[in-house]
Amino acid sequence: MSLTTTVVGSFVRTLRCVSCKKEFDVKKLIYTCEKCGEKLDVVYDYDAIGRTLRKTDLEDRRGTACLKYHELLPIFDNKKVPTLGEGGTPLIQCRRLGEGLGLRELYGKDETRNPTGVFKDRATIMASNKALEFDRKVVAIASTGNAAASMAAHAAKAGLRCIVFVPVTTPMGKLSQSISYGAKVIQVKGNYDQAYDLANEACKAFDWYNCNPATNPFRTEGKKTTAYELCEQFNWQPPDWVIVPIGNGCNLAGVWKGFKEFYQLGFISKKPRMVGIQPTGSSPLVTAYKKNSTSFEPVTPKTLAGALAVGKPRNYIKAMNSLRESNGIAESVTDDEILEAESMLASKEGIFAEPGGAAPVAGMIKLIGTGVIDRHDKICCVITGNGLKDPEAALRKGLRPTLIEPTLEALRPIASNIS
Repeated sequence: MSLTTTVVGSFVRTLRCVSCKKEFDVKKLIYTCEKCGEKLDVVYDYDAIGRTLRKTDLEDRRGTACLKYHELLPIFDNKKVPTLGEGGTPLIQCRRLGEGLGLRELYGKDETRNPTGVFKDRATIMASNKALEFDRKVVAIASTGNAAASMAAHAAKAGLRCIVFVPVTTPMGKLSQSISYGAKVIQVKGNYDQAYDLANEACKAFDWYNCNPATNPFRTEGKKTTAYELCEQFNWQPPDWVIVPIGNGCNLAGVWKGFKEFYQLGFISKKPRMVGIQPTGSSPLVTAYKKNSTSFEPVTPKTLAGALAVGKPRNYIKAMNSLRESNGIAESVTDDEILEAESMLASKEGIFAEPGGAAPVAGMIKLIGTGVIDRHDKICCVITGNGLKDPEAALRKGLRPTLIEPTLEALRPIASNIS
């Protein structure tokens, strides 16, 4: 049966609060629990999915992630999916980097290949689809830059008016994307968390469709497709460890949910351990994890990894549940460790990541060094964002082009040092 004629969304049962467990109609325009105010999770009829979907069905399908895995996504009208070709990103075996670290098997899931250069596209396609299904005309989002650019691009494709709120420190590479896609860009004289709160207030005041990470319950569902693809790419034998960066915690929660679902459906026989990485200057979730706390203390972010400069992880409960359920780990790394990992990933594997995208590699190196991760384990780092999003960060190590006169004589001293 063609995907274009398949009835989609029929396996979604309800929206359920992650805290008080109250349930809500999935077709009702709602963002958070009306009883306790916590985040909502999308619940599916897995028994019905299991009777319908087989691994062989997925192996035979082609197309974007949101349509390939439609039984497990909250899409009710596949004619309202403003896709730009999200997902289907390559799994790359990082042989040179792995050998240098003495690792048996190291892989990178290269999410920089998504349409706007970032993993956020997997979530944004869900939010933009729901905006159309709910017949909204204006979408709004707060972002450190990546989600804003992604939302702006998908809004342009969908014919939606897009408002993005970004901190004043947002890199020009990300800012220029949102502007080019036609979004109304509002720079906030403050940090991401202040922009996030303002976006929430604006959506209530002006009746805009709220696409904020964690607040919008459908965004996290798109992140699941990363796990689905990894299961297929690893021939239905997931790695021992999957390492992701943490901002709000949506990516960690979504990827883990994807593995859980494929395990429940019997598509995989084991689940990986999840690792969440934050910069030391913005690590409220890591601190709470190490203290085994039920809550986190907000921080004022101080890190060059702008994509991870989140002082209040809004998907805290889902993220912490993911770590506990997977017997996972949360760890922090310094900005210097992130820059070194960014350089190593680019120079040894040809993958140019922004600092936030390289953070999983930095975290992996740290956990290998402390013996938490065994060198014989199979490891996958999810590289979330393209280095061109923040090109200035790559130059902070002090490397610059060598300027010479256009003569062979001027080149000889340099050539003599190249082996």
